Amino acid sequence: MPRTTGHPKEENFNFRVPADLKAAFKAATEAADRPAAQVIRDFMRAYVEQNRPVEPGYDKWFRAQVQAAIDDPRPSVPHDLVMERTRAIIDEIAGAKVRREG
Repeated sequence: MPRTTGHPKEENFNFRVPADLKAAFKAATEAADRPAAQVIRDFMRAYVEQNRPVEPGYDKWFRAQVQAAIDDPRPSVPHDLVMERTRAIIDEIAGAKVRREG
């Protein structure tokens, strides 16, 4: 019989953990009113995302951007000046918001 849902087929994942860790994890998930299985799936998704290989095209593009910045003949802008300009912009936006809200 063909599947009628769009959800991918789920599989079991069995592994061993110390009894005290399992009990503490179960207590923590129950205290958070979250199913332990869902928390483990969230951990797995986060781990996969954090360890995803960088796309070769992105790495090449990023390295080219860095090299272009290094090779730029224009004088660099000191950090303190950039921060001063940024603070002025933020202050201007905050002041405009205060004036609008009265």
